Amino acid sequence: MKIAAFVGSPHKNGNTARVVKQILTGAQSKGATTEIFYLYDYNIKPCLGCRYCEEKNVCKIVDDDVPLLHRAIRESNAIVLGTPTYYGDITGQFKQFVDRCYPFCKIVTDGKNKMEFYSIIPERKLGILVAVSGSMGPEVFDSHIKVAGHCFNDINAVFWRKILVPFTTWTPVTTSHAVMAEAFSSGVELVDAFNKHVSL
Repeated sequence: MKIAAFVGSPHKNGNTARVVKQILTGAQSKGATTEIFYLYDYNIKPCLGCRYCEEKNVCKIVDDDVPLLHRAIRESNAIVLGTPTYYGDITGQFKQFVDRCYPFCKIVTDGKNKMEFYSIIPERKLGILVAVSGSMGPEVFDSHIKVAGHCFNDINAVFWRKILVPFTTWTPVTTSHAVMAEAFSSGVELVDAFNKHVSL
């Protein structure tokens, strides 16, 4: 099993990254291969809104690092998305990454006022969202969940689990934080869920 994680935080040892890495550690303990992409390390240009990808299912922008990230998505069996909260929402870099996943989307319309959104990726994946907030409670994560849900839909991933961590200004994510046990077990259970699906 191969897992790709995408972290929309500039801090590689911050709260978000620690939770994501703990999920991957749990998965590795069950034999999974994992790779983590810190989105701030990559040149991700903003979506042009040109709709070229709606016809070609490939992005018109070819001179940045998104093709590498797209390849990682295609080659993985599970996706972990991680973002902290900036101004009550996902980070800008995370949003640009999600926007640029739109080429994976297949749109079916009746030609009038109905549209349905599917994925061009044939293999079903499993998806986990990690969302972290410093000073706000769980209600702030509504937008994170909505955006991640759209992204998972486009890359053909089941929204399998969400790990939401509020109030890290007062209780930062350390090795003793309760979420670390949840994250590790989620990684273990992710591999088990994949193996069960493959064996069916």
